[in-house]
Amino acid sequence: MISTEPGLHWVGEAGNGQDALELVRRLQPEVLLLDLGLPQMDGLEVMRVIAADTLPTRVLVVTARQDPQAMRTALSFGAHGYLLKTDDASALVSALRTVADGGHHVSPELAGVFDRDVQTREPLTPREVEIAQAVGRGLSSKRIGCDLGISEHTVRKHRENIARKLGLRNTAEMVAWMIRQRL
Repeated sequence: MISTEPGLHWVGEAGNGQDALELVRRLQPEVLLLDLGLPQMDGLEVMRVIAADTLPTRVLVVTARQDPQAMRTALSFGAHGYLLKTDDASALVSALRTVADGGHHVSPELAGVFDRDVQTREPLTPREVEIAQAVGRGLSSKRIGCDLGISEHTVRKHRENIARKLGLRNTAEMVAWMIRQRL
């Protein structure tokens, strides 16, 4: 299905984590679709090695695991997206494109994982809301900067302020927060 989409090419497949890591090292794909429950080397270990080796491949986790700990761990290990196996094909293609373009994606169904009664200590400025909305759409800081006519550095500073104000730890939590707020 992926190969039938314009601009997307399926370059390899592996049945275990060790083989997946070897393929990533050899082929260096833009995006790796990765299950967490792989034999020999689980998906979390694969992500840890990809990060340690500073490989350029971005990781989109595609899994059945919906528990908060697995999701938080995957995101902290460098996953750029977290998609459920029950999501439809169009969601997979959209998530792939978002991650490949430098953004982040979290299945809307999982937005509630980050419910922690987020309390905003300070209100978000209109610019911060605008940037948070763009992050929620999966756009990268570079793309947001281009769209708004500001520097990538300025966008990153706004993102830091948003995260501080909302008590969020990473981009995935910001995306999930935006989904919950329907912004």
